[in-house]
Amino acid sequence: MYKRNTHNSIRDTILSFIAIVFFIGGPVWLANWQIRESKQQNSPIKMVKNIQLRDGIFAIKILASNGFDMKQIRKNKTAVPEIYFTSLPRELTRIKDSRIKKDLFFSSLLPPILKVNDIIRQDRQKLKKIVLKITLGTDVSEPEYYWLTQKLVQYKVRVRDVRDFVARVDDILDQLLGRMNVIPPELALAQAAQESGWGSSRFAQQGNALYGEWTWGSGCGMIPAQRDEGKTHRMKCFKNIIEAVDSYVLNLNTHKAYTELRLQRRQFRDDQIMDANPLVETLTNYSEEGEEYVEKIKRIIRVNKLSDFRLARLKSSR
Repeated sequence: MYKRNTHNSIRDTILSFIAIVFFIGGPVWLANWQIRESKQQNSPIKMVKNIQLRDGIFAIKILASNGFDMKQIRKNKTAVPEIYFTSLPRELTRIKDSRIKKDLFFSSLLPPILKVNDIIRQDRQKLKKIVLKITLGTDVSEPEYYWLTQKLVQYKVRVRDVRDFVARVDDILDQLLGRMNVIPPELALAQAAQESGWGSSRFAQQGNALYGEWTWGSGCGMIPAQRDEGKTHRMKCFKNIIEAVDSYVLNLNTHKAYTELRLQRRQFRDDQIMDANPLVETLTNYSEEGEEYVEKIKRIIRVNKLSDFRLARLKSSR
């Protein structure tokens, strides 16, 4: 997407400086940055104010009191109120009416999905500006260097050494740009519905495990009741819904199993409405069900008319 201009000393100097920052100053800065983040809680995801649904507090009433109108949202006649629940509503396990249950499920997931996408869009625009500066050989600020280092680590873009960075800078930044992108709301909603049993599974209700992600390391994890003998994986759980969504999106954006998804997504420009259908076709590796899983996701999108949410935007985004 971004091709190198004619070789010049200014550009080489800038690239060399970035490389030094990345390989020498980067790790030290990242360690300090992570410490500051954990103390200040000032990342975009952590700054979201979550509503704790305690016993006797009903999510449906909270949504209604904040003007959450699903019919108008589907018609793109109103924006989505920024209502973020810490956990999924308990009503999801008790409601018998499937229409009401589905509306409540979508209402609980749509704001965090849109919020994560908004944050990615902002990062993507910032990255494009930095790429343009590097391409033109103009000054890039020190905070921008550090930010770029952070994003290369976050999106797991591999760089072997200084020489590799300088030699492949265009490919490296293009790879980062390909990974730093949104997931269509209809796809995120459909997979959450499938993986969480429409929000009623034990993992979803107790651990915000909405997307069936596995973990083998330390941290929050729930042992599956039917885990095969000899297996050590656990179901990854989260403090709140938006962190679960953020992890799911990062998984699709970085794991090698979803390389084809990212390639299909690059067919859409930033100013285009992204169609989830070609992305769904690439998800055979998401589940052991393979093609059957793909068909299930496509069916959920079609039956529930989730394409209605392609243009959905948060109130703060308008």
